[in-house]
Amino acid sequence: MNWFVLSLLCAFFMSTGETLSKLLMRDNDEWTIGTAMVVLALPFLLPLLIGRDSLPVTRDLMILIAIQIPFEILAYYIYLSAIRIAPLSLSVPYLSFTPVFAILTAALVLKESISTQGFLGILMVTVGAYVLNIERFARHPLAPLKAIFKSPGSRRMLVVALIWSLTSTLGKKGVQLSDPVFFGVFYMTALSIPMLGITGWRIKHQTSTVNLKGRNSIWIGLGGLATALSMTAHFHAIKLAPVSYMIAVKRTSLIFSVLYGGLIFKEEHIRQRLLGTSIMLSGVVILYFA
Repeated sequence: MNWFVLSLLCAFFMSTGETLSKLLMRDNDEWTIGTAMVVLALPFLLPLLIGRDSLPVTRDLMILIAIQIPFEILAYYIYLSAIRIAPLSLSVPYLSFTPVFAILTAALVLKESISTQGFLGILMVTVGAYVLNIERFARHPLAPLKAIFKSPGSRRMLVVALIWSLTSTLGKKGVQLSDPVFFGVFYMTALSIPMLGITGWRIKHQTSTVNLKGRNSIWIGLGGLATALSMTAHFHAIKLAPVSYMIAVKRTSLIFSVLYGGLIFKEEHIRQRLLGTSIMLSGVVILYFA
């Protein structure tokens, strides 16, 4: 399976996980859901290591994980809080800036370069994010850009995009030091330990809201599966393509998120936002032929 198909699969499962997270955060806080998604992905991931002759744990890999995990935890919390406080179809699309930031981080860390056509594709993805607020053009041509900074959810997602551009680049380095399957499982296991500690502390001090009974138990199980599938596809795809290309295609999750937002949460301005995400998709098509 090539990197493009793997990236599309990653996008679908990521968007599905986002939607389930938003549903669950009606009765739970960000830390509870973030931790549950990561921990419940492990039963689906750990069996992938059965039958391996060796586990490629090296000093360099441990150092990389020690650097990456704190950034990932911070980004994950901001990401989930943005989903909770803002419409899914408006906040999540600003993750489209991740591949733009990744051009710089991948160049610095991995010495990766991109073609002119690749840059055009990434630019189209970013322009699509601008057009997401097209309904505001009637007041001022720069209104959509201003809306990015006025909406708390959008601001948070921009911060997440910047952090994820770095962690995605470090993730590719981790895959290079080991392999996609092992690094995906090792990474999620390492991420679950501090998140469990933080959530346990919050529950003990009664600062966390937990309600995983009834239909929430079904949603959280499906969320764990979606997270596992998304993570597996992510690390296989990122091994095969430049980081900025893979992340740009992964951002087609925005199309799915806009559709989920309209169908499940009855969010407004879906037609206008589909226009923006369609422009992003055009950029993704350019990347496919880059």
